[in-house]
This record gives sequence, structure tokens and C-alpha cells, in this order.
Amino acid sequence: MSETLIVFLLVCGGATVWGVSNVLRKYLFRERNTPVEVAVVATMLGASSFLFGTQFVWFGTPHVSSPFWGFFAITAVLNIGIIYWQNKALKMEDASVVEPIQGTTPLFVILTAWLILRELPTFWGAIGILTTVFGVYILALKRSDVGSIRSFAKPWLRLAQSRGARFALTTAILGSISLNFDKLVVLNSTPALRGASVFLLVALVVLGVSVARGQWQRLDKSSFLPMFAIGLLIGLSNVLMDWGFVFAFGIVPYVGSLKRFQIIVTTILAAVFLHEGDWVFRILAAAVIFGGIVLLAF
Repeated sequence: MSETLIVFLLVCGGATVWGVSNVLRKYLFRERNTPVEVAVVATMLGASSFLFGTQFVWFGTPHVSSPFWGFFAITAVLNIGIIYWQNKALKMEDASVVEPIQGTTPLFVILTAWLILRELPTFWGAIGILTTVFGVYILALKRSDVGSIRSFAKPWLRLAQSRGARFALTTAILGSISLNFDKLVVLNSTPALRGASVFLLVALVVLGVSVARGQWQRLDKSSFLPMFAIGLLIGLSNVLMDWGFVFAFGIVPYVGSLKRFQIIVTTILAAVFLHEGDWVFRILAAAVIFGGIVLLAF
């Protein structure tokens, strides 16, 4: 089996599980009004538990090379910032503004991967990345937002007036940087240890801040166990996707774009099980994403 096919199967398989976890989380948010802090702590602890278990059962006692700790510190700090500012962005601004901006992360990855790792996609790979980003952008908009050039550019026009839009751009840029250090962490340890360590740190930081502010005690934690179970799925998806970095074909721009396969899975499952509207438009946008992913093979 070629390395290209292995990377596709691993990353797309992990992205499929990630898409399932997205729909399950959305269900709990909608039906039980689960607080964001509870969802983050529970899912991150679940993901970390799965990955630590995988590490010791599958890979054995972890052996890390000396560069691991520096790379881990960088990606851990970046991920804390990404998660914090993602929530700030969604709290301050409409999702139809935030999500298209965050969906441009793979574009920034082309630049950051070259600067940090000296990795560049092929010509058709670059076209595939651009096509994938275009599909993600359309999918994040409402159908009414694609009727004119001004409406299509609405998220970017909001940058000057909206802190939420600027937070979204910040997370897209930070995400494009963290992906490179995610790869370096994996290559200096194992695919399981990277996620296990980062997710545990994120859970502890969010929990610590919530407890220090006196919020945690007042939150409804009835969904903690279901969210923890969803976290186990997130752990599985991450170990599969991180395996993609191990292979020569798994350069950061490709793996970062392949992860967007989860959007297709999320869209289809949300249309079928959550009865989200406008699903024909969403499926067409997802088809554009799939077309971009196919081009990454060339």
C-alpha cells in the first residue's frame, strides 16, 4: 500500500470519527444546553484518557527525544490560545462571520509550513488546498450570503469593526502555526502522546480558570459523562490523524487540508440526524471540499 493511500485512509478515517463527535456534541449543546466550560473539560479529559491508554497499551512506555519538550511547550500554549479565542470569537460575533475566517487556516499553513519546515505542496496539491478552503468558506456562509460579492466578503469586511472577527483571524493564524509543531511533537514522540499531553493541559487550564473565577461550582454538569464519552472519540480521531504525520507524504499542508474531511461528515450527519435546514446547499459545498481533497493525491 502506497504512503499516499495510507495517509488518506488514516487522516480521513480520523476526520470521519471527528465529524461524528461534532454532531454528538452539537446534540448535547442543543438538547441539554451544556456549558462550554463543562464540554471543554469533559471532552479534553476523555480524549486525553483515551490517548494515554493507547500510548501505554499500543506503544508502551513513551520515549521522547530531547527536542520534544520545546515543541510541546509551543503547541500547548498555542492550543490554549486557539481554544480560548475561538470561544471569544463565537461569543462576540455571528458564526457566519467567524467560521469562514477560521476555515482559511490551510491557506496560512502553506506559508507557515514553508517557513518552519520547508514543506511545500505540489502544484495540484496547492490547487486542492485552495479548492478545499473555498468549499469550507461557502459551507460556513448562509445561502443568502453568496448572492453578491459584498455579501461573500462580509466576514473580512467585519475585521475593522468586530473584535470577534479579529479573534477568528487570530485563531486561524495560530492554528496554521500549531500544526507544524504538532508534527514535530509527533516525530519526536508518538502519535498518541502529542494529543494526550496537549488535551490534558487544556482541560486543566480551563478547569483551573473556571474554579478560580467561582464559575465551575455553579455550572450544570449533568452532561459531563456523555461529553467525556465523546472525548474518547476525539482521542481516537486524533491518533489516526496524527499518524498521517509519520509518513513522508504527510506534509503539514496536506494533513491540515485532509482534516477538513470532517466537515463533510459533520454536514451529512447533521442534515440526517439533527435535521438542520438548507442541507442541499450544504451538501453541494461539501462536494467542493471533497473535490479539493481528491486533488491532494496528485
